[in-house]
Amino acid sequence: MSAPNPIVGLGGRTDHIATVPHLDPARLQLSSEEGSVLALVGRVERIDAVLSRSSLGEARTIAVLLSLRAKGAIVPARVVQRAPPAAPVVDAALAEEVDLDADQKRDIIEMERSLDGMDHYAVLGVARGASPQEVKQAYYNASRRFHPDRYFGKNLGSFRARLERIFKRLTDAHNALSRQEPPRAPAVPPAPAARAPATPPPAAPSPRSSSGTFAAVAPPATAGARPPSGAFATAPAPAAAPPEDAESEARRAERQARLARHPYMARSHKLTELIARGRAATARGDFERAYQDFNHVLSLDPKNREVATLLVEARRKHDLHRAQAEVERGQELEMRGDFAGAQAAYKLAASLNADNPEAAFQAARVGRELAQDAQEVVKLAQRAVELKPGRADYQLLLGHVLLVAGQKKQAKHHFEQVVRLDPDNADALAALKKLRWTFT
Repeated sequence: MSAPNPIVGLGGRTDHIATVPHLDPARLQLSSEEGSVLALVGRVERIDAVLSRSSLGEARTIAVLLSLRAKGAIVPARVVQRAPPAAPVVDAALAEEVDLDADQKRDIIEMERSLDGMDHYAVLGVARGASPQEVKQAYYNASRRFHPDRYFGKNLGSFRARLERIFKRLTDAHNALSRQEPPRAPAVPPAPAARAPATPPPAAPSPRSSSGTFAAVAPPATAGARPPSGAFATAPAPAAAPPEDAESEARRAERQARLARHPYMARSHKLTELIARGRAATARGDFERAYQDFNHVLSLDPKNREVATLLVEARRKHDLHRAQAEVERGQELEMRGDFAGAQAAYKLAASLNADNPEAAFQAARVGRELAQDAQEVVKLAQRAVELKPGRADYQLLLGHVLLVAGQKKQAKHHFEQVVRLDPDNADALAALKKLRWTFT
């Protein structure tokens, strides 16, 4: 049931209004006042909350809300109260003051929470039937992320126990999968020994005797016997080389395997494999995996300039991709009413991509609404204006936060910039009117 004194066209003051899904504000050509009030509505909000938070005054805000309703930007909404999300432990852990950034905290927390539902293969991130080399490589990559010694000398707080649990689980998985022997090839039976031919070779013709007749060929001599006088003994034919048997083939294969295990050959093969895998990860958009592989290459070959360039590019693309995702996540959190989470997402996006004006603007805007540190909010708003000075809403926000920080002269300059860009901006005109009294 609506509260008393309803607002005609909107409803009771405790009723809710919501922004029309997939609304394109540019198509409706909203004024700056309408845009600022629509931002207060967000996804859904109570009417009295919008009226209390608006800087336009109640009467003017009601008029703007009715205008937004007429343009089809907002509609009445019915809100069903739901239980709050049951994840206070994660939120509290993210807020813990330790020597880890928000990205590292989230990575450690998500990995620890997933351990109980994963087998050895899933923990290491390898497919079933992976070779020992693949298991070893996966363990090495995971250790670079979760080994407690990586954070030696840092204040980890509760995250030290999390890292120790993760690393123990990784080690158990590696030991279990490494003990599984690969299938062996069936033994090859030795080839049969070569036999002497059954038919003796034909006898050579006998030399002529002094009388012109042929001498008889002497029969094969027995052991210890001497050939008869005047006769020639035939020389035995040279023996043919025996064919290579299975044992010789096995020895050659063993030599080749030993050569492949040579440190130089193994290192060269590993570098080639890591570079190819990093390039493939970059091509499919998995920039985090590409960064890990290229970083591994540089740890083995620090002078590889090509991979150093690939590493920088993979990190840049990863940061740009992650920054955009954080902006979208911040918008979603803001629609749910989680302004603190939204502001954290916007700030992370601004730190990942210093050239993203929207991330800096949104972080400053929500930080102002949450009454956070004025200097930090000013820096974010200034970055947004420096990147896009032609945006009136960016200039307006910077003017307001400078005014709160006590920098009236600078605030006046930015309000004047707003009026230059949008001569009918009531918010900027009202602020300038107040500031004129201050400077007279």
